[in-house]
Amino acid sequence: MAGVVDITDAQVASSVGGSKPDTDLVLRTIEPLVRLMVVARLSATSAQYHAVEEITQLAMIGLGKGLSRLEKQTVAGIKAFASGIVSRKVSDFLKRRGGGDLVGPPVCSLDSTVTAISGASPLWQFLSADGTSPSSAADRTGRFAQLLEELGKLKPEYREVITLAFFDQLATREIAERLGISRPAASMQLIRAVKTLRRNMTGSSRIGGQDEQRT
Repeated sequence: MAGVVDITDAQVASSVGGSKPDTDLVLRTIEPLVRLMVVARLSATSAQYHAVEEITQLAMIGLGKGLSRLEKQTVAGIKAFASGIVSRKVSDFLKRRGGGDLVGPPVCSLDSTVTAISGASPLWQFLSADGTSPSSAADRTGRFAQLLEELGKLKPEYREVITLAFFDQLATREIAERLGISRPAASMQLIRAVKTLRRNMTGSSRIGGQDEQRT
């Protein structure tokens, strides 16, 4: 499956200029990443899968309508632009729902969402940080589900910086701008958040293994 790494700055600029073929290509290529951005912000549990596609499509509509106004006409620029749109769409959606639990029939699953993680993505690199890459679709889905579960337990500032870095794939400079802090402060916050998340995931894995042995 093509990912954002498979489009070029020139194609993004051409889409902004009105080229229909490049616009279709860019939007089609970035949609899986947009879906990941939505999933991260919802920490998509089984009770929330149904909301993922709705918000993703709203974000894609907003991205398509706003593409001609994109200032930074690069791959990094469109990722940052999409990140901002997704944040607003998720916030609006949760406000309409009263901020409570999302319930309804699932129409999106982790199996379909995890396919958007390419081998070159920061998120994949994080999941493989222990030196062992998930070898099967089931392994990838399982580790991704664990990541989402632990991500949802982090304090808000850690969850936000990890979402921006690994799901939205923003550079440190862009993260710092989004958070309104310096680049060194953003880097330090990300380092601390990653250490916490990895520690929590490792602890969760140990607990899971012990539970399995006891059953």
